[in-house]
Amino acid sequence: MKKWIWTIVAVVIIAVVGGVAFTGHHMTQKAYSTAMMTGKEAVNKKNYSIAESSFQEALRHRTNDKQAQGYLTQTQNFVSAESAMSDHEFGTAKSDYTKVKNAKTGLSTLNKRAKTALTLLKTVQLKAEMFQDVYDQALTQNQGQSYEASNATLDRIFKDAEAKEPYYTDIYNKAVDLRSANNKAIKNGGDGTASNSTSTSPTDSSASTDSSASSSTSGPASLTDTEKQAAKNYKGSNEFTVKKSQTEINGKTITAAQIASARKTLSSVGVSAGSFSDQDIRSGLIAANKAGISFKSYAQKNYK
Repeated sequence: MKKWIWTIVAVVIIAVVGGVAFTGHHMTQKAYSTAMMTGKEAVNKKNYSIAESSFQEALRHRTNDKQAQGYLTQTQNFVSAESAMSDHEFGTAKSDYTKVKNAKTGLSTLNKRAKTALTLLKTVQLKAEMFQDVYDQALTQNQGQSYEASNATLDRIFKDAEAKEPYYTDIYNKAVDLRSANNKAIKNGGDGTASNSTSTSPTDSSASTDSSASSSTSGPASLTDTEKQAAKNYKGSNEFTVKKSQTEINGKTITAAQIASARKTLSSVGVSAGSFSDQDIRSGLIAANKAGISFKSYAQKNYK
C-alpha cells in the first residue's frame, strides 16, 4: 500500500515540475515573439531606437538567437549609415548602407531603404565632386587674380537648384566665402588693394591693344609708360598682374603656342575661347597639370 502512495506522489511531483517548466517556456516564447513583433513595427515606423531596444529584449529571452541578432545588427548599421549621411561622411555611409543591404538575416524593409539610400548617395557623391571641382577652378582663378572669371565659375554652384541641400553645405559655404573675397578684390581695384584704378571694363580697348603690342616683352620693366598705365587699368588678369609662378608649369613659362592650342581645345569641346583672357587659359593649364589630367579633360569637366 505504501508503494502505491509513493508512486502517486512521484507522478504528481513530476507533473507539477513539468507543468511549471512548460509554462515558463511558453511565457519566454511569448515574450520573445512580442519583442520581435514590436521591433519590426518600430522599424516600419522608422522608430529605430525602439526597434533596437525591442530586439535586445528578444535576445534576453532567447540568448544567441540568430534572427534577433541579425535584426539588431542590421538596424544598428542602418542608424549608423543615416548618421554618417547627415554628417556628410559619405564613405562611412556607403559602407554601412551596403552592410544593411547585404545582411543575410535581416528585414526586407531595411534592405529596400538601404538600396534607395545607396542610389541617392551615388548621386550626392557625384554632385559633391562636381561642386568641389568647380570650386577648385574658381580658387585657381582667384589665385591668378581673375576675380570676375572666378565669380562666373562659382555661379555654376549658385545657380544649381540642389546646391543649398544639406549634403553640400560645406562646399556651398566655401563658395560663398570665395565670392566675397572676389567681390572685395574687384571693389578695391582688381588686386585687393586700394591703390589701383577701378576701371569698370575688363575689355578696355586701349588695354587690349597695348597688351598685344607688348606681348613679346618679358615683364613690367620693359613696358612703356602708356603700356604700364594700360596694364594698371586692366581689371582682369594678365602676365603683368600675376606672380611669375602663375605663368609657369613645372618651372617653364607657358608659351603663346600652348595658349593658342588650349584655345583650340576649348573650341573643340564647345566652349567659347574668346571669353577667357590669356591668364585665364594659363590658370586652367596649371590646374589641369596639378590634377594630372589633360587640358581637354579639365575643360570638359569644369568649363561646361
